Amino acid sequence: MIDRDRIGYTSTPSATRIDGGHVKLFCKAIGETNPVYWDPDVAVAAGYRACPIPPTFLKAVEGDNLTSAELLKILKVPLKGVLHAEQSFTHHAPVFVGDTMDVSRQVTDIYDKKEGASTFIVVDTFFRVKGEVASTCRQLILVRNRLEA
Repeated sequence: MIDRDRIGYTSTPSATRIDGGHVKLFCKAIGETNPVYWDPDVAVAAGYRACPIPPTFLKAVEGDNLTSAELLKILKVPLKGVLHAEQSFTHHAPVFVGDTMDVSRQVTDIYDKKEGASTFIVVDTFFRVKGEVASTCRQLILVRNRLEA
């Protein structure tokens, strides 16, 4: 069983500068065709101060700052039997190429279902620009436990 004492664990914030080249590669990978995300001239013409990031780009930023695998290692959870069950983002302010973002992750809950056959770990990620929360993310990690017969 996963130690419930780890509820509340919060990673040290790490700073990441949003790189236009990474955003462009991300857009290519997901099939995003709107040039507002990688062409500064198009972004400025559309009224932005710089290229905004696509909403799901924060998953790539999160992965560069304490990956879920690293977090599970801290929690002493073996990767075998782990599934990415769910993830959602809430955006509070736009984020642009060139912004520096502080990212921290927090284990907010751990609970069991199916008489201990499954454990769920709830992880909240906070994305801050200039000290203000720009976005938050909630991830649900499923751990399939081996139960003795």
